[in-house]
Amino acid sequence: MPDISAIASAVSAFKAAKDIGESMIGLRDAAAFQSKLMEFQSKILDANNAAFAAQEERSTLLERIRELEKQLASFEKWEVEKENYQLTAIYADTLAYARKPDAAGAVPPHYICANCYEDGKKRILQRADAAHVMCPDCKIRLRFDSEEARQFNRPLRPRSDGWT
Repeated sequence: MPDISAIASAVSAFKAAKDIGESMIGLRDAAAFQSKLMEFQSKILDANNAAFAAQEERSTLLERIRELEKQLASFEKWEVEKENYQLTAIYADTLAYARKPDAAGAVPPHYICANCYEDGKKRILQRADAAHVMCPDCKIRLRFDSEEARQFNRPLRPRSDGWT
């Protein structure tokens, strides 16, 4: 919403211009008429400047509203998404968020970083080595329980030479 003082200034300038215009009608003297004409033009210019300032402020405020609406939509989307996860121990004293069983659907089993989750980001933990997973965003390395690891490791294909 434009600044009330800018709108009041524009209205005041237009009213002053109107008053000057009305007083010019009765003038017969060319010098007095010219003086009032310059005063009239000055007031019109002031009114235009105030109107432009109010329009510029309005544009800035509309842009800010669009940014805030976008942030709100992102926040609301995250609020819905985070309801699909629960805090889980992936190793002794090591926590990450796992997808709830009732929310699994077609999404493969995975864990997301607890640090990033608290910051409103969903970052899937990636295998770093046989015993650790790592967050691609904050780079934290977490110990991963071997029983859980078997669930997420790809099954080995049988080899023709008898080794597995």
